Amino acid sequence: MYIDKNRLTLTSPAAGTVNMAQLPEEAGTVPESGDNSPGFAPISPDTPSWGPPSGSDDSPGFAPISPDTPSWGPPSGDDNSPGFFPISPDTPSWGPPPGNGGGNGGSGGITGGIIVGPIVVPGRPICPGCSPGSQSANIRFLHGAVNQPAVNVQVGGLTFINHMQYGNVTPYYLDNANRNVQIVITSAQTGYTLYQGVFRFAGNTAYTLAIVNDGSGISLLTVTDLPCNARNSACLRAVNLSPNSGPVDIFLSGYGRIFQRVNQLSATEYRNVNQGSYRASVSEALPCAGNSSVIVANEYVECNNTRIAIMDTAAVNLMAGVTYTLYIIGLAYQFPAVQVLPVESDLIY
Repeated sequence: MYIDKNRLTLTSPAAGTVNMAQLPEEAGTVPESGDNSPGFAPISPDTPSWGPPSGSDDSPGFAPISPDTPSWGPPSGDDNSPGFFPISPDTPSWGPPPGNGGGNGGSGGITGGIIVGPIVVPGRPICPGCSPGSQSANIRFLHGAVNQPAVNVQVGGLTFINHMQYGNVTPYYLDNANRNVQIVITSAQTGYTLYQGVFRFAGNTAYTLAIVNDGSGISLLTVTDLPCNARNSACLRAVNLSPNSGPVDIFLSGYGRIFQRVNQLSATEYRNVNQGSYRASVSEALPCAGNSSVIVANEYVECNNTRIAIMDTAAVNLMAGVTYTLYIIGLAYQFPAVQVLPVESDLIY
């Protein structure tokens, strides 16, 4: 006896079987029809069905899915590529605190706004590696916006880069200086516009345009990259792009706390550091102004009887006469976690 796919109607498993027990009228007689093989017993209407579910697929392990069974498939949409994570409407906003923030000097400000809508921009690659003149600017992009998809970037109507992933940095490219240029960032998965704004770049100057969270989507933080004028040492600074870290301290092996209380979306001044290999670490800001009482261990930093865990450590190799920036990206104590991203400014001067 089988149960059909709706589990409602009892059907006969084979022609000739009976739906109730038949007893012979005389000893030695057998039922007139049916299977007389040893062990056969006719099936009662109340006997449960143990056969496979009806339908075209009777392969082993097949089971019909209930309407209440949750779906475990990939998220709906055209892009089911590994690593893509759609953002829920309930995902909390990790944007920067209101206001322009603080900082230990440096440059940068957030401009532009969020617009929603499709955009199609025919583009050509911008010429890389050309020598800049007074009418040219070096620009590059860094994707530091957590929980945001890969993006496509257009500069002045030309394709700059496609499918740029979180944590990646582009090389420098040349753009005409001293003119207004529109920058458009679209989702590599959907093609929808995530950001657009108008910028003006000075000639013979280099910029890193950091893609950051702004509380409701993404925006651009413009950071000016200066060449290192020191001949016998490297030039080092830090930029905090984490949207929820609060002020952070930066530590460098051999130097101790090298940058103090670096606020969100701000950059420090450059410091001269001897050429060599170092370990750079980041933690929440310690509650002490001076560095004489700061203890730096492998997993924590401490001062004034306050111990704070180190959130990330990265190896960095510094060369004399070269500029480096320690970008702090990610979420404090969440995923993706805070990390130190060392970036060399390979300027074309």
